[in-house]
Amino acid sequence: MIANLSAQELMFEVPLATQVQASTQIIEGKVIAKTSFWDANQENIYTTNTIDVYKVFKGESLTTIEIITRGGTVGLEAEIVTPSLQLGLYDIGIFTLHNNNVNINSTSAFQPFSEAQGFYKYNTLTNVAANPFIAKQGITSFYNEIENLTNSAFKNVGDFSIDDIISSNEANRGSINISSFNPATATAGTQTVLTINGVGFGATKQNVGFANANDGGATFTLALESQILTWTDTQVTVEIPSQGGSGPFALINSGATAVLAQSGNLDITYAEINAVFNPDGNGNYAYPTQHINNDGSGGYIWQMETDFNNNTAANESFIRAFDTWRCETGINWTIGAVTAVDVVADDDINIIRFDNGAELASGTLGVCTSRFGGCYTQAQPTTEMQWLASELDIVFNDTTNWQFGPTNANNSQIDFETVAVHELGHGHQLTHVIDTNKIMHYAIGGGTNNRVLSASDIAGANDIQSRNTTLTPCGAPVMIAFDCSTLSINDNEIANNISIYPNPVRGILNIKHSANIILDKALLYDVRGRLISKVDLKNTTSINTNQLHSGVYFIKIDDTKGNTLTKKFIVE
Repeated sequence: MIANLSAQELMFEVPLATQVQASTQIIEGKVIAKTSFWDANQENIYTTNTIDVYKVFKGESLTTIEIITRGGTVGLEAEIVTPSLQLGLYDIGIFTLHNNNVNINSTSAFQPFSEAQGFYKYNTLTNVAANPFIAKQGITSFYNEIENLTNSAFKNVGDFSIDDIISSNEANRGSINISSFNPATATAGTQTVLTINGVGFGATKQNVGFANANDGGATFTLALESQILTWTDTQVTVEIPSQGGSGPFALINSGATAVLAQSGNLDITYAEINAVFNPDGNGNYAYPTQHINNDGSGGYIWQMETDFNNNTAANESFIRAFDTWRCETGINWTIGAVTAVDVVADDDINIIRFDNGAELASGTLGVCTSRFGGCYTQAQPTTEMQWLASELDIVFNDTTNWQFGPTNANNSQIDFETVAVHELGHGHQLTHVIDTNKIMHYAIGGGTNNRVLSASDIAGANDIQSRNTTLTPCGAPVMIAFDCSTLSINDNEIANNISIYPNPVRGILNIKHSANIILDKALLYDVRGRLISKVDLKNTTSINTNQLHSGVYFIKIDDTKGNTLTKKFIVE
């Protein structure tokens, strides 16, 4: 049985048959170690994931291999790439791989084919192997499916039996039980502590797995060892990790193979990005991140690469997504000069661009990269640290059938503004949730038009923004909140001869113009680009806004000569 999960955020599905054909190595294995490094040009950070191999379905019969993934932490610098394959220690599953093209001195290094889709992670409780698109029910049946595509039997190179693991899960049921937990509603990546009560947990600390927000909860994502605060036979306390989503959580054995007990559903309303670092050599810790006054003028300056800037529809769609966030939370982002720089790199340029050729992995629509710098807040050795965003980059696939808006996308199109709002949410330092009503839901599909922030999206972003404007990580200056009321778009020469007031407005919005201009009509749009109303200006220059909800709007004013002026206004 194959269960369709959904079109995953910023990816389109690459079929298993395509993965098998394009892969040079297909293995079953487990992550046993992780080490991050800079590429040869010191542009991006990658992570070497050492894999203990159990089965080989295609390629060489290697017992250990290295898989290179994007992002990681080197010294006091970190990088998180979304979407990408983000492997955790002890993750087990089937990898479809191709030869590594990152400069690393290894003959057994590979990269996942089609990024996160190239890993089918196991959920040994439900007997499922899942990537962000599909859940393969019955792991041994999945073996057979791959064998049919490779026309050869797999080779056992390690000691691992999925049937034994599943039997162990069944044996545990009844002897270990979760009776209650609190809180029932929480947030992830915020150092929120979950208390789990029950019997039979044992005295030795093991693992806690949460519904994986990157695959809709088909698998579990483990808390870091440092996030498991206490463990007794009747109670566990644990910080909810950044990738934890809504759904059941579980106690999992120390080898991360068998599920000891599963709970009822935990509701995660929003989740925040964490920088992960080993500060004292004794294990990884997860740290909240935030923005600062990076440009000396209050926040961060983004720059559009020349080709992106010249694509008027993409440019305008991105600006609408941009304004959705900064007008709601006050995140201080501005658009600076156009740049000829056409790469994503650690270069102090917050780039917005389209990709070149096959730059993005197969199946990827776009990528947001967040870069961080860290510092110790006490004399070492210590685990007390702070992490701040130093650079943000976004790249989109230029061959996608985009709908740039403001018209909605149909089922054969991908809505660019929806994707841009979501990826800017990652730039805001939010990560995935499992809730189709939220911008940060892990998945979108063709014809999905979701440009409106939910209350939870806003709450998470405001939590981060409260740090941005009050805390001074590593002594850096605080972000100055963006003033959305200053925004206006002046399209032509009539800009200096027309004004609107009051702004912000409560009630009547007035239009003032010089005597030589004859007004025709006004169109009112919300911040998502949707037409709200049309007003005939031949007999009035006053517009009643009482029917509008509080928020940011655009007014497009036309004169009788065909000139146009667009301005923003705020309804209180």
